[in-house]
Parts: sequence; C-alpha cells; structure tokens
Amino acid sequence: MKKNKYINWDLLVRHMSGELSKEEEIVFKNWIKVDEKHRKYYERMVEEWNRETLYERDLPRILSNFDLLLETQRKKRKLVIRKRVISWSVAAALIIGFGTLLLLNRQQSEMLTVASSVVITPGESKAYLVMYDGTNIQLDKTTDSSNLIVGSTKIRNNKGTVTFIDNDKLSQQMEYNTLVIPRNGEYHIVLNDGTEVWLNAESKLKFPTDFKGDERRVFLSGEAYFKVSYDNSHPFIVETDLGNIKVYGTEFNVRRYTDEQIVRTTLVNGSVGFQSKESVTENYVKIEPGYQISYERGEDVVVKKVKVANEIAWHKQLFCFERCTLEEIMKDVARWYDVKVTFDNENLKGLSFTCTLDRYDEIEKLLRFFEEVYNIEFKIEGKHITIMEQ
Repeated sequence: MKKNKYINWDLLVRHMSGELSKEEEIVFKNWIKVDEKHRKYYERMVEEWNRETLYERDLPRILSNFDLLLETQRKKRKLVIRKRVISWSVAAALIIGFGTLLLLNRQQSEMLTVASSVVITPGESKAYLVMYDGTNIQLDKTTDSSNLIVGSTKIRNNKGTVTFIDNDKLSQQMEYNTLVIPRNGEYHIVLNDGTEVWLNAESKLKFPTDFKGDERRVFLSGEAYFKVSYDNSHPFIVETDLGNIKVYGTEFNVRRYTDEQIVRTTLVNGSVGFQSKESVTENYVKIEPGYQISYERGEDVVVKKVKVANEIAWHKQLFCFERCTLEEIMKDVARWYDVKVTFDNENLKGLSFTCTLDRYDEIEKLLRFFEEVYNIEFKIEGKHITIMEQ
C-alpha cells in the first residue's frame, strides 16, 4: 500500500474547523502531497461543506453530493459486483480509501447484483427449540403464535420471541431445554424467571425448564445479550466452556464462539463478575458498566474499558468494527449471511477497518464498502465468497 494513501475522514472534517493537533496537521499535509487527486477531493469537500444546505450537518446528504462529484472516477474501476442504481450515501469515504465509514443510509443505498442464481440474504428471526423430552420445535415469525404446550410446560411464541410462561411439574429433577440459533438467524427468548435473552447467529443456549435451588444457571455457546430479572437471593450465572459470568440483575453481552479461542463479557449496566474454569479460588473478577472482561485459556483475565455501543451493535441491528481485521470481520459476516469466505491472498486477512454498517443490508453493499476502501475484489459464486487483490 502506498504510504499516506489513506486518511480518516473525520480528520478532514476537523481540519476545516481548525481543530487538528500539530501531529494531525502533519498527517494531513503528507496526505495532500501524495496525490493530486487528494488535493482536488479536499477542495470539493470544502466547497460542498460550505453550501448553505450543509449547515444542517446532514451527513448522508453531504456524502450523497460527493457521490455525484466522483461518479466518473468510480466507473473506471473494475468491479466484480455490478451497479444497478447509484445512490450511495457514503461514497466520499469510500473513494479516497478511508479506513472508516459513517452509517449506511438504508433508504439511500444502491442496489447491486452478482452473477449468481443463489440469493444471499441477511439473517432473520429463526431458531430450533429442543425441549427436555426431546420434542423439537421450529421457531420463526410465521410459527403459530398461540400457546404451545409440551408436557406441562407452556410456551408462547409471538413475532420472533418465545416466552416460557410457567411449568407445573412437581419433579425436583432439573430438566433442560436448548434453543439453537443457526447461521443466518437470531432470536429473542424470555425465560421462566422473566430474564430476556437475545441470541446472535450460530449460538446455543441451554436453560432449565424451571429454575430451582439457590441459583439460576444457563449454558451458552456463541453470543447473547442478557437482560437479567433482578433476584438478589438467586444469582444468575452464564456458564461457558472457558468460565462463568455471575450477575444479580443487569444487562450485559457475552461472546464465546469456539473458533475465536476467547470469551468476552461486556457490561452495559449493573455489575457482573467472571471466574475462569481454571481458577482454583471462588473469587470473581468484577467490572463496572463500560468495561469488558476477556479471557483466553491459559492466560490472565483482562479487564479494559470499551465502547459498549460497538460491542453490542449486533443487538441494535448493526455491524460495528473498530480497527478490526478483515479476517475478524468476515467471520461475523459469514455467520450472519450464511456464506463461506476464503482469502486468495493471506496478507489480505490483516487489512484493518473501522466502520458501522447496517446488518440488514444486502451483502453486496457491505462488500462494496470493503472493496472501495482497499484495492480488493469479492468474487461471489453461490454462497462462496473469495477475497482477492484487484
């Protein structure tokens, strides 16, 4: 990659306002010198920014104007993904090759097609519920919303949410149900105690038909956002293969995909503690809202302050990545769109991106962003995507 070829779009905006530090000013000047196109682009940016209509600071509109100015340049580039309608609201950041992106405007985005008979769609509410007695129930938005009764357990399914109403069993034996979320899926569940759980794609939650004893314990693989019903005398425990998260009543996110070798717990509000499976004591490492606990087998527990909005973006229908590698990003994309992703060049895995994208957009729009930021191409064949250099 050519030195100083890429620059953060926010830095250009702050340069117009005279807010750059001395170090940032050097970065800006070096970037301007690299290519005459950079200078011309910045001049156009200033011109558009100063227009009367832009004092509203409607960023999607600003970027749409840049799109019109730069469309001629875009047509010269060889793309695997062909355009049908041109109305990108983020073209400014894409053309220069910034490693950052503003939120895509769903109504103003362009429709793209690929030469494939297989339709790739974003995920939706769907799951498989395996009851304690072996009964298997397929759940989605079209499932009958009337009450389901399995044995003595009553279930209500309504528009992508399954609620366990009550359980009249008198048995003291702990029996478990399992909710399985496939690739290309997500689901919302309300447990018997009122705790709400949102599960991400390719996740699994094992939970009792009825909480008994001194604690409320569930087992998680994958990713889930919890809103735990408060009960000071019965702590809620999320168990993973690497460790346990203990709470009393709070909101937090847990991510533990087995192909990532790490478990992460991000606290939104309340208080949680983490204890690894390798710990020889019963002490829990506790965190406050805005912090994250991460742990990898054989390593120390790490606590750090994070941008919570980034960590729970999937729960808000977004992809939000900050200085993440293309390999890390494509794992989430593959799970959500149910595709296989391979890299033609191993070096491409390490490309870094910062962006916020709509999780429910067509996959072609997401790929187009990454394609414009760096000189890479995405070849789509059925549900197989190959990433290569241009």
